[in-house]
Amino acid sequence: MKKLIYIAFICALINSCEVIEGPYMNDVIVPVDTGSTEFVKNILIEDFTGHLCKNCPDAARELDAIHDFYGSKIIGLALHVGTTFGRPYPTDISANPDQKFIYDFRTREGEELDNFFQVSQNGLPKGMVNRIDYSSLNHRKDYGQWLAIVSDELDKEVQLGITINSTVIGNTGDINITTEALTTLTGNYKIVVCLAEDQITNWQKDGDIDDDTYIHKHVLRTILTSTWGEDLSVGGAYIDNGDVFEHSYSINLTDLENENIQHSQDVLVQGNGNAGNWESTNMNVIAYIYDTSNYEILQVEYTSLLAK
Repeated sequence: MKKLIYIAFICALINSCEVIEGPYMNDVIVPVDTGSTEFVKNILIEDFTGHLCKNCPDAARELDAIHDFYGSKIIGLALHVGTTFGRPYPTDISANPDQKFIYDFRTREGEELDNFFQVSQNGLPKGMVNRIDYSSLNHRKDYGQWLAIVSDELDKEVQLGITINSTVIGNTGDINITTEALTTLTGNYKIVVCLAEDQITNWQKDGDIDDDTYIHKHVLRTILTSTWGEDLSVGGAYIDNGDVFEHSYSINLTDLENENIQHSQDVLVQGNGNAGNWESTNMNVIAYIYDTSNYEILQVEYTSLLAK
């Protein structure tokens, strides 16, 4: 396979919001062929971001570029985190007459992940690609590194296949997930199921511009399992090739939305409860499976939330 070529990046912190000079994708030759005729290796890029981070749109654009090239093999998840870049501005008209940045994109689960992986503590934007290198504490990646890691990850064996079936209509329904082992695995694995929303038009700092027409994509809304998921298999630390596992979740989107609003209002630092207006037609289900020994994600899949 021909190697992907990309230009080395230059890092500089400005007001703790990291700048990485582009270009990021350059002279890419051919997509990776995983060799699988049914399931393919997919990659999760967790983009830790904030609407007050003026350099974070550059990371979002890099994720878009990687996705545009590799297609559905690349699944993004934007986690708005922290007080520095994630907090909303006051809703009081006298304090914020233009009502800029009053939406609270943060979630309980996103904050838990950020606190554990400590991604935002050294400034944003930063991300994780399949959470590789956590064991060496080198898992927090600048977006200029994402492309090369994606190329390496796509070369790996496809070990698990995930199929998601959603019967959600309106705000209620069921999500059924089938996981098939494509090889023999030893160890403990967990499955995490998220809801993410696309096409949210809202304020974002983008360089020196306060952009009220910015489109936020694949924004984490909630996690249906616990933040750290549930056991893929209850039968111990051995999974045989061909084993199949079923997980089902009944959801009420209104209840989940209200829980997020309440968490913003009562728990999050400088939260204001302005965390609703979810649009189910723009939402996706994202399911991923990770190895509990090193948090590395082995497989990820997504589908539209609403039944087709």
